[in-house]
Amino acid sequence: MNAYSRKIKKTGIAGTGAIGRTVARALIKGIEGYTLTALSDLAPSAEFEAPYVSFSELSERCDLIIECLPMSAVPALAKCVFAAQKDLILISSGAMILYPELQDIHKQSTSRIYAPSGAIAGLDGIRAMREMGIQKCKIVSTKRPQGFSTAPYILQNALDVDKIDTKIKLFEGSALEAIKGFPANINVAASLSIAAGTGPENTHVEIWADPAAQGNRHEIFVQTAYSQLEMRIENLPDPENPKSSVLAARSIIACLRNMNNLLTSL
Repeated sequence: MNAYSRKIKKTGIAGTGAIGRTVARALIKGIEGYTLTALSDLAPSAEFEAPYVSFSELSERCDLIIECLPMSAVPALAKCVFAAQKDLILISSGAMILYPELQDIHKQSTSRIYAPSGAIAGLDGIRAMREMGIQKCKIVSTKRPQGFSTAPYILQNALDVDKIDTKIKLFEGSALEAIKGFPANINVAASLSIAAGTGPENTHVEIWADPAAQGNRHEIFVQTAYSQLEMRIENLPDPENPKSSVLAARSIIACLRNMNNLLTSL
């Protein structure tokens, strides 16, 4: 063991859907500095040998917990993690905005929250631009209509996504409104608002449904008095979960590797 050796972190995953399974497989294959210790899910998968336990036991057993849950389940997990004073990788970044009480609970703990980039990129540059004062912050997200089928906004407005046969704008407003209406689809807006420091009320969001879309497309526009960033990223939907991008799980894996690297580009 050399002077730079790191303690092996006992790692748990909450949620073994498409994202959680991908991360679990990567941990089993081997990511230096981590070992998969336990899992938590209402529907355990026979694929993994690690035990399935409650959120509370997961938080007690592990040093680091990786969240891969539906947005509605995040508060229950986060409260257990914060109570156990453990660290949390949060892919559902919108939860901290949708459930603001979590921010107050987190302040009372020593837990650290790590937010992977998810389905977008360029957050490092946006954080740098934040130091100059961001004047404009906007994200335009486009997916196939079926990717929005269970969104609260769609259900509340009785929209039949199967009848959408041309590109249409479903929503325009703040990130806070977008997160409430499209919680399973719009974590990218939350991640952008956090990185930019503009907050969910001052981050502009457009959501489009396009039957011709080949993947999930996100276009980001950020402007300061001295810099302007325009970026477009397009990902194919995850074959196991069309509401998620294949990049989301990989961003968690990259986050794990960066957290353990001696030389890291943030």
